[in-house]
Amino acid sequence: MITPEENQSPGDPVFPPRTDQTIMDAMPAVIDQATRTAVTRRIVAHVKRGWPRLNAPTVRFRGHFCYVDAVLPGQRRPAPILRLRYQGSIEQWDIGIYLASDERYTESELPTSFGPRTGTPEEGIDHTFILYAGPSAQH
Repeated sequence: MITPEENQSPGDPVFPPRTDQTIMDAMPAVIDQATRTAVTRRIVAHVKRGWPRLNAPTVRFRGHFCYVDAVLPGQRRPAPILRLRYQGSIEQWDIGIYLASDERYTESELPTSFGPRTGTPEEGIDHTFILYAGPSAQH
């Protein structure tokens, strides 16, 4: 067996062996049911409070993600708006917006005026719904 030191070329950087767990190792495989229920309630309540002209949003989960769709004014079917990536806490999610032009979600291509790229589910709603549904009733 070749050790990492034997496989190095002169001038290669030397990194100490990793002894800690990576963040991904500590992440649960899926979002637990209690978190799903609580986040769904929070999202629905926040949309009803802030965007009363919209119907209740559709909230669904898959793996580490929470997807939020809404029926926008003038539309009949729900449109994708937001994807939240679970970070192990009900209060901390990566916020991704749906790009209709590319039919995909993105966390990395958000405009700097968008706001934080991580936050609570309510912050995710506030930062994405305003782009699709206009200002909230609270603003």
